[in-house]
Amino acid sequence: MTERSVHLVGSLPADSTREALTWATSILGNTIGPCMPDGETGDRSDWVNRLVENLRTHPDLQLVRDGEWSGYTDTPAFRVRKGRHLRWIDLDYLAEFDKSWKAYEDLVHGSGRRFQIGIPGHFDVAAIAFGFNLARALRNLAPFREATIREMAAIWSRAKGLAVFQLEVPIELIMLTKLPRAAQPAAARRMAREILRLVEAAPAGTRFGLHLCLGDLNNESMGDPSDAGPLVVLANAIMGEWPAGRVLDFVHVPLAHGDRPPTMDPDYYEPLSRLWIPDKVRFIGGFIHEKSLIKDLVLIRDQIEFNLGRPI
Repeated sequence: MTERSVHLVGSLPADSTREALTWATSILGNTIGPCMPDGETGDRSDWVNRLVENLRTHPDLQLVRDGEWSGYTDTPAFRVRKGRHLRWIDLDYLAEFDKSWKAYEDLVHGSGRRFQIGIPGHFDVAAIAFGFNLARALRNLAPFREATIREMAAIWSRAKGLAVFQLEVPIELIMLTKLPRAAQPAAARRMAREILRLVEAAPAGTRFGLHLCLGDLNNESMGDPSDAGPLVVLANAIMGEWPAGRVLDFVHVPLAHGDRPPTMDPDYYEPLSRLWIPDKVRFIGGFIHEKSLIKDLVLIRDQIEFNLGRPI
């Protein structure tokens, strides 16, 4: 029988890191995979919302559209003030790590599981901060990249081999799903180069996971691909240029979208047969959904494994 493990993406329904870790381990026990998130409790349960909200007081930015996060068109949107240049931003990844580290050491360290730290892609944070104005985000991308690199380096210096950074990049995949298939490979290569700038800047030996996503604001997806093709193109582009000296532990792909369960159509999963993934890299199929029956999820799992040619 194939032994399987559970990958926890990040947020857990708890009020604190200690409560989240206790809750998860008491329910899942040894079925939890080789890394463990801290539960991303409090403001972090809404992914990057807090990072965008913190920009309201940035001296170089001006709010051009307010929003209450009820949907993708109801988010705060910023632009650089006239006559100013955006040269820096602050991120809180290290501060949040410091809050969680003691609970990890007390409850998880002895299990051998690494501390999984969610790192939103710098382009993703910029795109959302600028109201999904991608041209504006690209013009001002450097401070978001530099801040992300700085935070990861600081965390790694404290956690060393006990940390794994989960790179979370939904905007890139969403963009890819909206392009004609013929244009997707070239676009994916450009996106991969920017994502991998974070990896290349990390200290040698740093461990990563790749988390592809299609958005999940208020349980609503922003992308709607007709099959798994775009995620395969993007994942292949990233893995094909992966820098030496940095470890890729896992790849997570989205096969259920927000409030929509995974499809039973086998053709949807056929592109997975073209996914290039080394044997040492764990493949995580993100298809578990509360609206699906267990018997249907088993069939989907078997279909994914048939196309992929390996257990997931």
